[in-house]
Amino acid sequence: MRRPRPGAPSNPTCATRSPRKEFEVFYQPLFNLAAGVINGFEALVRWRHPERGMISPIEFIPLAEETGLIVPLGEWVLRQACIEAANWPDGLKVAVNISPLQFRDGGIVPAITSALSASGIPASRLEIEITESMLLNSDQGTLAALHQLRETGIGISLDDFGTGYSSLNYLRVFPFRKLKIDQSFVRDLGFERGTMAIVGT
Repeated sequence: MRRPRPGAPSNPTCATRSPRKEFEVFYQPLFNLAAGVINGFEALVRWRHPERGMISPIEFIPLAEETGLIVPLGEWVLRQACIEAANWPDGLKVAVNISPLQFRDGGIVPAITSALSASGIPASRLEIEITESMLLNSDQGTLAALHQLRETGIGISLDDFGTGYSSLNYLRVFPFRKLKIDQSFVRDLGFERGTMAIVGT
């Protein structure tokens, strides 16, 4: 893997901390195999508990969603990721995961607009990632928000595709720029011929 260009995070574990310094935003490189370069970073939130140490998002994200705290937490991660990306070279994008509750709350479009305005990066450098669980319970408001975001130039990715209730209809109805195939398929690429056919398709 080539080293990131000047101005990009040199270490995917570099982080921005929340005001109480417990939540941190880490950055994982996104590698373009065809071009052989890093073309962006995915923002990943982690919780460094003062007593329990680093807590996996598998533990705290469901709790944050259950309590509704995922909305302010998600907005903070979004803003911090955009501000961090403003320090990177123009060609590098930042990807941020968005919870279904952030869409149901109705404030996702203003939150993204505010984050872009505060950071000064163009919409084309931001990519949001949503999961199939959001699509299962989507309504016209969610679809309208997705189209509104796409029209501004923001990229929209479908995460973990191929698991749960995956439907090809999602690819027809929703404005996705990228599909992130679930790791269970990618892990077996070199061993399962059927897996290779599915991923290739």
